[in-house]
Parts: sequence; structure tokens; C-alpha cells
Amino acid sequence: MFKNLNTGALGHVVSFDRTCALAKQYGFAGVDLDVGYLMKMAESQSFQAAREWFAQTGLRPGAIGLSAKWREGDGDTAFEESLIRLAEEVRLAAALGCTRCVTWILPGSNTLDFYQHWDFVVPRLQRVAAVLAEHGLRLGMEFIGPATLRARFKYDFVHTMDGMRALAAVVGAHTHNVGLLLDCFHWYTAHVAVRDLERLDPREVVYVHVNDATAGRAPDEQIDGERQMVGASGVIDIRGFLAALHKIGYDGPITVEPFNQAIRAMSVEEAVLVTSEALDRVLSD
Repeated sequence: MFKNLNTGALGHVVSFDRTCALAKQYGFAGVDLDVGYLMKMAESQSFQAAREWFAQTGLRPGAIGLSAKWREGDGDTAFEESLIRLAEEVRLAAALGCTRCVTWILPGSNTLDFYQHWDFVVPRLQRVAAVLAEHGLRLGMEFIGPATLRARFKYDFVHTMDGMRALAAVVGAHTHNVGLLLDCFHWYTAHVAVRDLERLDPREVVYVHVNDATAGRAPDEQIDGERQMVGASGVIDIRGFLAALHKIGYDGPITVEPFNQAIRAMSVEEAVLVTSEALDRVLSD
């Protein structure tokens, strides 16, 4: 496992070159790739220039976000056109050594019942997985656990770890490159135990988010947009969570995603420093 930085996940939007500089300054081993930034560099200079520039940072690539327009509100034309752009992004990401692409799955819909939602999502994400597989990337899909968020939808959808494992198995049935984006907040709110993590195959875990929950709230009372810095409240058993990942042999990025107003209000330098120190504390145990 390695410390990975995504400044956007901390609520700070800065240029990718600055993110890389902050990662180096504050002891991160990797960063999530800003494909838009790198694509512009490749287009204005060359593919090789983008690859060499990133290599010089000395950082490991964490993941790229899935840019394909595959969701319920995206039409077929938009989806097909987005796959063309995705193929270009994936080719560049692979050249930079990136092997992971991530997205999140809404836990419900107001228009599609469970079976309609499944039938809509699966063929589109299978197309996505095929594009990624051509260049050796895996797709990590995040389940969203909080009951308070699921309550917004008329129809329920996949929102548990085992449910997402099933969806990943179907999406990756032909390409075998689909697994979980595992977020400890969603793991906690979905009532998953440490022993359940210990039964995972390491190939199933593509990427990991860490954070903490709000004290004084039960799992079903937690609010998705109100989280804490990893290890801050002690509500989530982060040591058990990380120990289970270590036990199964997960060796990928560990990225903090706190969705916390106090962290957004800090300067980006302070936010990155606080994040680095918090990660060091939980990873050293």
C-alpha cells in the first residue's frame, strides 16, 4: 500500500503540476493522474513529453477517473463519443504506468427499478471495461453505503460490498479487469465486517479511499458529505480495515477522501500536510 494524493478529494482544486509538487513535499508516493492536463501536454508537445514529464516527478500513478458518459442521464450518442476520448486517455495513462481507473455507482434511481438499472449499467460498463483492458487498466467501482443517501431514491440499487462484487463479476465477465473501489466510510455504513474484507481476493480491490465517520451518529445516520479526516474520530475501525487489506496482499493506493468543510477551509498546503500526517499515523500501526 502506498500514500496517494488527490487534492480534489480534499476539496482543493489546483493544477496537476502543483499537486505533484505538494505530493513530493509532503511525503506522498503517488498521485491520481489529471488526464486532462496530461492530454493537453501530449497534444501541444508530444506523447513522449508527457510521459517524460511525469517520470521526472518520481511519483507513482494512482488512478484516473472514468470520464466516459455512461450514466442514466447520458444518451447513447454521448456515450459512444465518450468511449473514443476514453481510449485516448487510457492509452496515455497506461504509458505513464497507470493500471487503475475508478468510478462510483449511485445506490438508486428515481426512474429505473433494480432490474432496469442493472440491465442499463451492465452493457455500458462492459464496453468501458473492454476499452480499459486493451491497455492493461482495471476498473474499480465504488458502492455507496449511507442509508441517508439511498433514501433519496424511489428505487434501490447496489449499495453493499457483496452487491458490488456481483456487479463487478458481471461487468468483467469477459475482460476480468473489474473490481472494487473500496471506501472505508461506505464499508462502515454498509455494515461490512473486517472478516468480510479478509475473504476478498486481492485482485478484487482496485483502489482504496480512507476517512472517518462523525461521532454521535449510528452507521445509518451518517451523511455522505459530512465525513472526518482518517483516524480523527475513531468511529471507523481504520486499523482493522487496513490490517485486513494488508493481510490479503493489497498493494495499491491509499487516498484520503474526507468531504470535510474544515479541511476545505484550510490552505491547500495545510490540507495536504494534515492529510499526510494523518495517513502516516494510521499506516504506521
